[in-house]
Amino acid sequence: MQDNTDNLVYAGFFVRLAAYLTDMAIISVVLLAVRLPVWFTRIFDAQNILVKDLVFEYSLADILFYVLTATYFVLLTYFTGSTIGKKLFNIKVICAEKRHFTFFEILFRETFGRFLSKVIIYIGYIIAGADRQKRGLHDWLSDTCVVYCHEKKVYNSQTISYNNQSRNYNNGSLNYNNPDGSNVMHNGETGNIKNSL
Repeated sequence: MQDNTDNLVYAGFFVRLAAYLTDMAIISVVLLAVRLPVWFTRIFDAQNILVKDLVFEYSLADILFYVLTATYFVLLTYFTGSTIGKKLFNIKVICAEKRHFTFFEILFRETFGRFLSKVIIYIGYIIAGADRQKRGLHDWLSDTCVVYCHEKKVYNSQTISYNNQSRNYNNGSLNYNNPDGSNVMHNGETGNIKNSL
């Protein structure tokens, strides 16, 4: 698993929800051309095989819409790391281990993992708000997490030695260590510094 020593910024619950709702709006608009004829078929011919209940309360049309929606999430996530909604919010799915995820992991995440996350009042999604890495149940099961595409910038102080002098850059202040052992601090002030470069 990744530890918190890397520079990843984990995407929280609300930005992920916004990306998901954006994706669902895009899918709804694209599938509208298919849904309208199915809707008219359901009104005028309720016994048509396309709209008649096939498995439990799901018709062939419902199963087709689910497969198309899952295909959108699986293919875009596997090949690009993010869907259109995630791209708009500058977030992406990565493997929680330092490797590229497999197709099966993404397929599992976007189908069975999402189903389990929704089962009990969407608790699988809600736990992302309490997790340190903002992972939902479907993330835990598929060993993935969602991060921002940019990284945190961490600045450390550095010591540079040149001609028997060392300079320490730390938080905007500059320390000169002269060869005689004295230390002169320069913090944006003007002045003479002996043995400077």
